[in-house]
Amino acid sequence: MGPFVRLVVAALAVFSLLLRPTAALAADWRDVTDDRLLNADRDAANWLMYNRTYSGWRYSPLDQVTTANVKKLVPKFIFAGGTVGDQQTTPIVNDGVMFTTSTALAFNRVHALNAVTGEPLWRHERRIPEDVGALVRVIPHNRGVALHKDRVIFGTLDAHLVALEAKTGKPVWDTTIADYADGYFVSQAPFVVKGKVIVGIAGPGEMGPRGFVEAFDAETGKSLWRWYSIPAAGEPGSETWAADTWKIGGGAVWHAGTYDPATNLLYFGTGNPAPWIADMRRGDNLYTMSAVALDLDTGKLKWYHQYLANEPWDFDTVAEHHVIDVVRNGQTHKALVQANKLGYVYTLDRVTGKFLSAAPFIKSLTWGGPDPVTGKGIENPGLRPTMGGPPVEVCPSLLGGTGWQPKVFNPKTAYLYIPSNEFCMKYAYVSDLTYKKGQLFTGVTTEHFSKNEQAGVLRAFDVNQNKIVWEWSNRTPLISHTLTTAGDLVFQGTAEGKVVAVNAKDGQELWSFNLGTPQSGGIISYAVDGKQYIAVAAGGTLRSQVWFGKEPKWSAALKTNFSDVVVVFGLSE
Repeated sequence: MGPFVRLVVAALAVFSLLLRPTAALAADWRDVTDDRLLNADRDAANWLMYNRTYSGWRYSPLDQVTTANVKKLVPKFIFAGGTVGDQQTTPIVNDGVMFTTSTALAFNRVHALNAVTGEPLWRHERRIPEDVGALVRVIPHNRGVALHKDRVIFGTLDAHLVALEAKTGKPVWDTTIADYADGYFVSQAPFVVKGKVIVGIAGPGEMGPRGFVEAFDAETGKSLWRWYSIPAAGEPGSETWAADTWKIGGGAVWHAGTYDPATNLLYFGTGNPAPWIADMRRGDNLYTMSAVALDLDTGKLKWYHQYLANEPWDFDTVAEHHVIDVVRNGQTHKALVQANKLGYVYTLDRVTGKFLSAAPFIKSLTWGGPDPVTGKGIENPGLRPTMGGPPVEVCPSLLGGTGWQPKVFNPKTAYLYIPSNEFCMKYAYVSDLTYKKGQLFTGVTTEHFSKNEQAGVLRAFDVNQNKIVWEWSNRTPLISHTLTTAGDLVFQGTAEGKVVAVNAKDGQELWSFNLGTPQSGGIISYAVDGKQYIAVAAGGTLRSQVWFGKEPKWSAALKTNFSDVVVVFGLSE
């Protein structure tokens, strides 16, 4: 029996265990308290939240797997979640128990597993109404769960927030966040700070209604505050919207934020305005396309920095803002660092929001760039389409210089590792568009292409020197996940279905494994009984067949199977 057949058999065997009676959680389970979350950086063995720590680094301090022995990594188990494609979950691990999610149009699923063997402990399945909005039908995604005390908390495709008993998977509370008929849903993994569940909403950037971030009581599910990314009439910023366009202006906040305990501020990136046709919503369109700082206790906006006003290309800036102290010219800055779709690494002061710097990290970059003093986007002329007019060519593509896939920071190297893309698009506006509740409200046509043989590039960016220091190239765009560890490693997934390990210092490739399905979910590291593991969520996105279908150089990404799996690796005995 060959290695691939053995892995498939193992995956089927694990999946078949879903039919067995529920098993108990590990005896040494500890509740995930506010204090444990606050000090997650010191808990090397566990991965307690989406980005592992509030800082957003996705850095594991585990160092059992190193550059010297990474070639000895072998699969320990495969778990199949039972769906096809669109796997974007990041596994969460506490004391030897793994929690992961899988979705399809009909349901949200949460799974609890033994993190050493892959044996299922329980599965919760929540059915989704048949009349969910048009966008959910295209992207039925879920990126994972939050843990708090003895509960597992997740968002749903019909815009609910649900808490389960960690030991059994039984529901504790179920809160309606918004009306899914308006196009709202939850794709991001929530995170918990000081007993508050923080979650942003998906849907508005493509469906029209206003985006928001909301805080809920982790014990009861009761709403505590809500901040809208688009101000209502009469509120500060409303003057940047023509007439009543703010009512259907988008600005989704669909990716997880970060938090700094020293400032007590939450940091989020906001999405693009709606519709994508900029002429239909004249003005700067605050607070879309922005970094925003919200007071944890009240939800009030403390400061914002808008990356690009009246954005026309779906370059939403929702990616995480890393909480990093950077050193420039001998001076330490309490900074936020974001690499986003626009193709630049932006550095802001996280206390005041003041713009510090911006540096490009891709070469396929034609839209324009930030003003060197203010950081506000300045567009190159002639790259905005007109309604009903011919397509324009602009770089990068709407999938971005980098997408929502997390960038990772290693404090040993002071490098931010960016899965980036060298590709462009032909982009056109339709001739007519009318808002209809629950229907897509975009109004564009696109075609992606690359001028380079190697469209995906993993780049190491020195946050202190403000420059790229090495690159690792891949044939297809890097719309996959990244992890860095204290073992001087960076793990990177690919759309062809590989996961590779490279040296964090110089980018030299050291190890790779063919997952058999596109890598599209989180890559994490954890330890149980003193042994380090690397978990890789995979399953691809069926939309890649649409995105890349006309680009022959990327055909390899279209020939892989799409299946929802978590593959866990450890060192050979």
